[in-house]
Amino acid sequence: VSDFAIGLGINVPTGKDSLSMKQKYPNEEVISPGTVIISAAANCTDITNVVEPVLQKGFNDAIYYINLSGDDYKLGGSSFAQILNKIGTEAPTITNNERFKNTFNTIQDIIKNGKIVAGHDVASGGLITTLLELCFADTNIGAEYNLSSLDETDSVKLLFSENSGIVFQAVDNSIETTLKNAGIDFHKIGSVNTTGIV
Repeated sequence: VSDFAIGLGINVPTGKDSLSMKQKYPNEEVISPGTVIISAAANCTDITNVVEPVLQKGFNDAIYYINLSGDDYKLGGSSFAQILNKIGTEAPTITNNERFKNTFNTIQDIIKNGKIVAGHDVASGGLITTLLELCFADTNIGAEYNLSSLDETDSVKLLFSENSGIVFQAVDNSIETTLKNAGIDFHKIGSVNTTGIV
């Protein structure tokens, strides 16, 4: 956590409390939980420029994916592993702090320019959860996805690993030039439709 914060040039305003807590269970006490809870705040230049986590009708239908972690797809620590009563041995991480920061800042610029109309993080539940949730909050919104460009033969790993990432719908294809010029690896993974079916 420390190395990552230093690499991004940010501070962690809170988090130490989660490392000094005690959790009580019927037969034991755990002095510190296995998760660090970090809270942070940042300024917002335009509170009306909101990217909602639902695909939009009437715009360019292209859906993009960026693997912010830069890591292979790993199931360690995932919700999928937990439902199998496993933990796993390898969890995904952010492999390159500078690349992560560059991607984040570039996406922020694209949002400020009004070029992203829908977006969702890839985290708890993995990519499959994100792809489905983008269609849940409106009627007759569906999508057709093709994940073959992500070059992962194990579809379970691809869909359920919780690598840090984002999926978004852009206003037009001009964002591809912006992403390429910034050296960001992105994938066009699908299109929006009005079938109500994924």
